[in-house]
Amino acid sequence: MKPVEISHEELSGLIGLIYESALEDPQWQRFLDRMAQVFPGTGAMLFGHEGERVFPSYVHTGKLPNVLRTVGFEVDFLNVQNIGGLSAMLLSPNGFVGRSKRYVDPASYERSNFYRTLMRPYGYHHFMNLKLDARNDRSAQMTFVIPADPAIEAAIHDPLFETLRLLAPHAVRALKMARALSLARNALSVIGGFLDTIVLPMVVVTGRAEFVFANAAGRRLLAREVPMRVAGDGRVEMRDARAFAAKLREMEGQPVAGGLRVEGEDGPLSLCLTPFRPSLSDVSPLDRDLLQEERLFAIFIGQRGGDAINLGLLRDVYELTAREAEVCGALLAGQSPVQIADGSGRALKTVRNQIQAVHEKVGVTSVAELSEALSVFRTVGAVFDGGAGPPQLTGGGRHAG
Repeated sequence: MKPVEISHEELSGLIGLIYESALEDPQWQRFLDRMAQVFPGTGAMLFGHEGERVFPSYVHTGKLPNVLRTVGFEVDFLNVQNIGGLSAMLLSPNGFVGRSKRYVDPASYERSNFYRTLMRPYGYHHFMNLKLDARNDRSAQMTFVIPADPAIEAAIHDPLFETLRLLAPHAVRALKMARALSLARNALSVIGGFLDTIVLPMVVVTGRAEFVFANAAGRRLLAREVPMRVAGDGRVEMRDARAFAAKLREMEGQPVAGGLRVEGEDGPLSLCLTPFRPSLSDVSPLDRDLLQEERLFAIFIGQRGGDAINLGLLRDVYELTAREAEVCGALLAGQSPVQIADGSGRALKTVRNQIQAVHEKVGVTSVAELSEALSVFRTVGAVFDGGAGPPQLTGGGRHAG
């Protein structure tokens, strides 16, 4: 039997199927079925595990025994470093392709119940695992089992390994894209457009500061990159990254509301961090297993009582122009329209028009109502009032890079 050859067109088609899958079972099934056609005689499944215990597979192809597909099983062989077979894969990077020929101890493998009851009776011997992602002692993987027939194995083994190495980064990337879409879809289905009606800027992150989503005011704040931004690697950054990371770690261990105080170019801001747990009812079974320990945190941005109003916050929340925000701040500081005009060098009519625009955007008709409406900013700062207060983050607003 000649070695299997993969054309560029075939490889492109397999990559396309991976991105199309979006973690939905029918699309994953189509990908595995196509792999079985390209590499005849192989079996495959997409599965998750905790420690050495494998969950029932999510999708599968080939003549795999029912226990692999529907019940789950224990992996009882060791790798060449004398570590459990699946635990060893947890230590490898996402996208790693492991071959039983290289990382499994042959004697341990052939003595194992896994091999004697689940592989050998069905005509399989070696296998390959593609690690997709991991959380704590759980991971998601794709495994391909190879027929024991020496001629078939010789024709399939190396081409399958090289193909999986080429597909691996695309599979990992597709998983991340699908997760982002899934979490966004779930959040929208649970709370719909309600997030955008929340006045305060709200940004949701993982415990590793990875950006998940934001409401409308939060998106405007991130666009200004003050006091935080989304970096190129998808993480939310602030100037004092250590203090931010430390606060997230603290909340991972004790998930109660806490916060940070930021001194920036537009004035002081207070950040309230609180656990955020959307329902996972709409995500795929694979992601539900992986993410059940994942914590999300909502960051609300506001101010403490007594702080001068932050003009950037006014722009983020009410979509005021820079001039309108200045006028709003001056009104709240007790200045009259005439004083504002004299101090800014603008015509009194222009200032009155800007005041009218502020009233319309905030939804008020007087300075008293304006002051009361903006008291919502103080709800975040109230987390810290009456105590020693959170640690200070000093420095300018925009990031150096």
